[in-house]
Amino acid sequence: MMETPLVSIIMPVYNGASTIRLALQSLLVQTYSNWLCIIVNDGSTDGTKEILDSLTDSRFKVYHLPKNMGRGYARQVALDHVEGEFIAYLDADDFYHREKIQRQMDVMISDFTIDLVACGLLTFGMDGKPINVRGKRYRDVKIYRDGDNLPITMPTALIRRDRIHDISYNPILNAGEDLDYFSQYLDGGHYVNLDSILFYYFTGPTTYKKILSYTYNDCLRGIFLSKRNLVSGMKTIAFDLFKLVVYAVGIPIMGVDYFIGCRGKAPSQQDIIEYYEQRKILI
Repeated sequence: MMETPLVSIIMPVYNGASTIRLALQSLLVQTYSNWLCIIVNDGSTDGTKEILDSLTDSRFKVYHLPKNMGRGYARQVALDHVEGEFIAYLDADDFYHREKIQRQMDVMISDFTIDLVACGLLTFGMDGKPINVRGKRYRDVKIYRDGDNLPITMPTALIRRDRIHDISYNPILNAGEDLDYFSQYLDGGHYVNLDSILFYYFTGPTTYKKILSYTYNDCLRGIFLSKRNLVSGMKTIAFDLFKLVVYAVGIPIMGVDYFIGCRGKAPSQQDIIEYYEQRKILI
């Protein structure tokens, strides 16, 4: 019988009442059943609390924060409560392919030198229709150094718990906190990226203000990175300041959708078919 270690899944949520059921259901149908989902309700005011309090599966562990503290803070609260040997991530507006955990764990169990397994993701919009694909490229075992470019889609990562040591999420960052965290976690370690789409990512109502806010937080991440690696930090700050100017000037002219489209490739017909098949299982 194949070993099935416990996988803790971190799920922060803020006002996710309209989307979280899809995320939760995608865990319940996983072919890998030995998981624990740690949900941190970050001060939601929209009925999320009532949905979470109605859960009966003991694999869901829920923690309610009295007020909204931000993504970095909520992720850290969840991280403080993880159990088992492995950690994965799922936000309340995204969902997994039903084989996501199993296929990543097959890699982790077969090679103990690998510290992180990521995969491709497909983004979808408010209408539920596919938009683009990111990270669908196989990368064999690579070594990583803090400050280098990390060419994976962060939400898809699955990591080893025994490697996190004293690394924590930065509560100041409300975007880019996952890249900041994984860059420290993976320093000197090895990662693999699978060329399969096993994660479905909701883009939400992306606005001009939201894009600028995210880019500003990336600049902040560069400041924190510079304390660990001055050269890499300064490069990050310079690059993100450049992006901030491009977005500030370009979005009013080209529109938000243009820049969102630049972030990935068009999904193949097979990608689209599988997306709808996976979604149908959950609804």
